[in-house]
Amino acid sequence: MDNKKNIIVGTAGHIDHGKTTLIRALTGRNTDRLKEEQNRGISIELGFTHFDLNDELRVGIIDVPGHEKFIKNMLSGICGMDMIILVVAADEGIMAQTKEHLDILNLIGIKNGIIALTKCDLVDKDWIELVKLDIADEVSGTFLEDAKIIEVSSTEKIGIDKLKNEIIRIVDTLPEKDLNSNPRLYVDRSFSITGFGTVVTGTLISGTLNLDDEILIYPSNKITKVRNLQVHDNNVNSAYSGQRVAVNLANIKKEDVPKGSVLVPNNTFTESSIIDVKLKTINLPFEITNRTRFHLYIGSSEVLCRAILLENDVLESNKEYIVQLRLEEPIISKRNDRFILRLFSPLYTIGGGYIIDPNATKKKRFNSYDIEKIKNLDNCNFKEYIYNYIDRFSEKFYIEKNYYNFLSDSDNNISKFIDELINENRVVSFGNNSDRLILSDRYIAMLCKKITKFIEDFHVKYPKRIGVSKETIKSKFFDSLSGKTKNEFMNYLISDNFKVSDEYISTLDFTVSLDDEDSKYIKNIKNIFNSSKFSILNFDDFSLNITIEHFKELILYLIANKDIVKLDSGYMLKDNYNLAVNMIREFIIRNGTISVSDARDLLNSNRKSSMELLEFLDKEKITLRKDNERILVK
Repeated sequence: MDNKKNIIVGTAGHIDHGKTTLIRALTGRNTDRLKEEQNRGISIELGFTHFDLNDELRVGIIDVPGHEKFIKNMLSGICGMDMIILVVAADEGIMAQTKEHLDILNLIGIKNGIIALTKCDLVDKDWIELVKLDIADEVSGTFLEDAKIIEVSSTEKIGIDKLKNEIIRIVDTLPEKDLNSNPRLYVDRSFSITGFGTVVTGTLISGTLNLDDEILIYPSNKITKVRNLQVHDNNVNSAYSGQRVAVNLANIKKEDVPKGSVLVPNNTFTESSIIDVKLKTINLPFEITNRTRFHLYIGSSEVLCRAILLENDVLESNKEYIVQLRLEEPIISKRNDRFILRLFSPLYTIGGGYIIDPNATKKKRFNSYDIEKIKNLDNCNFKEYIYNYIDRFSEKFYIEKNYYNFLSDSDNNISKFIDELINENRVVSFGNNSDRLILSDRYIAMLCKKITKFIEDFHVKYPKRIGVSKETIKSKFFDSLSGKTKNEFMNYLISDNFKVSDEYISTLDFTVSLDDEDSKYIKNIKNIFNSSKFSILNFDDFSLNITIEHFKELILYLIANKDIVKLDSGYMLKDNYNLAVNMIREFIIRNGTISVSDARDLLNSNRKSSMELLEFLDKEKITLRKDNERILVK
């Protein structure tokens, strides 16, 4: 069978209008599995079967219950349907459940359908024409507005071939499925078979699922393997988007994968309790106010939520709104997933729509900036959508892999668009492959502004210092990054935006401002260092009539200028330090080793300074201590 045109046909309509009988006429099979269904003559659970339209085309078919009590079961089956047969009995015409089913199908975004007028053998031709006019009136403005109305008698097999031909015609117009995105299957049945273990069924709404694939069961968060796959009662190695699939799961109890669960590859979705949506209302029984409680139906799952009305005080009938749904349990979903909302009580369908942002953050009502951002997300293409996500999460320094989870699309597809954004200079990357850090141009510009302000404030507070150390900037602004990436990012930031002097950063126009007094003090400091040439000196060794803070600022200026070396307990002039190192090195070359006493006599210094100098040279890996002597490091 062709694995590209995998089509699911669904039924909808009022109870007892002949949906199950019609399917039996089309397929030769009864979709009512339960004894209670067969005894009572009504569908309670979803029914599934398939039939061959011709040698090339086999379609799956879902029979949904028509009774208002089982709308919840009906909703769990419509996910993944490609087309609908709306069933209307000729002897009764459009009824309450016909209207609610039609509303739901319209809201869920189904685009293709046929109207089957059943039980035509029970009424005369004039009555049929009246019912057709009524139907045309009811479907006006819906996806079934131009649908064919086909007269059928399932018991007499009238109109069945005509119905099949219309299904074939519509199938030919349907696009091929995307088999490359991540597989996702909403579970609508879960049961155990002796000797096999747990089996689940559902419609594969995207991607390709293969034998031995490792998958995650959500929300139980159990990892399992696909032990066996069946499509239309046949064992297969792969199942494709648009097929009804039975999956035998390895080492899983049926309690771990109840109806409403989702099967996805691990690390391809992020759960969220807040979603931003486009909601379209239908005829409301009364005005809906902010924070009203609803049942949210998405896929085969149901979760309670509250609606935050971002733009309005109330919801009115037959209008579209941007709304935030705050859920009582988290879900996994992706952009453009369709949903239905029903009142918490009484259970009344008020509308439905699609998800704009499946990983939303709390928004304030009537905040025009937030509302505009949601509208931009709604109206942009997938590349812009990815850019928006990167811009939003740049401050968290996420790597590329994190965005695969947020965006729930194939890794290759997301990576391709990220590469395009990098080529357009709208995104900058550091590192390699899917572990690369990716940041938006807007975030980097904002971060540069923050760092510039920080350094400017530093210059005002410490005008004698050459700048801020790189380490200070790294730890304050991007401490969470790892060493290599941190350095790469630092070098990128400072390359054009700041002045760099070794390990110090200043603004491009900054120069150290020393007044005449400071210049005089610096001259005195250098003279005192030279008078005790090889001694390590500190504040107490100088008589300068300045505060210790002022002294430290001058010393830091001299260190940054490379005039002074900082040792453990004090300072030496850089020239004197270099001279001492050379003298020690030459002494060791002549004598093999040097002791603290030798260094004291060689440098004409005190024992404390000589010992500290040798210990510093050990740290600098110029010398190596052996017992009480030093040798040169090779």
